[in-house]
Amino acid sequence: MKVKDIRSMTPEEMSSKIKDLERELSVEYSTKSSAGGKSRNYGKIRTIRKTIARMNTFIRAKQLDLVSKKEAPKAKAKPAKQPKSN
Repeated sequence: MKVKDIRSMTPEEMSSKIKDLERELSVEYSTKSSAGGKSRNYGKIRTIRKTIARMNTFIRAKQLDLVSKKEAPKAKAKPAKQPKSN
């Protein structure tokens, strides 16, 4: 899931999505154990775990009011131009 999508969710929506992802993760782990230790898609397990962690982080940040409701995009700093020497 993209960070932009996660930011637009409420903490309740995130909690329900985390439960769904945990179920999906348990299915992936059971596939891994039943296949003799080889997962069909280990990258998917990693992605699910990272998404769960990302959502938990945003839930905690919203509890502490560290995330504003509408964040302004960060402006990129332009490097200072060097004067040309002749």
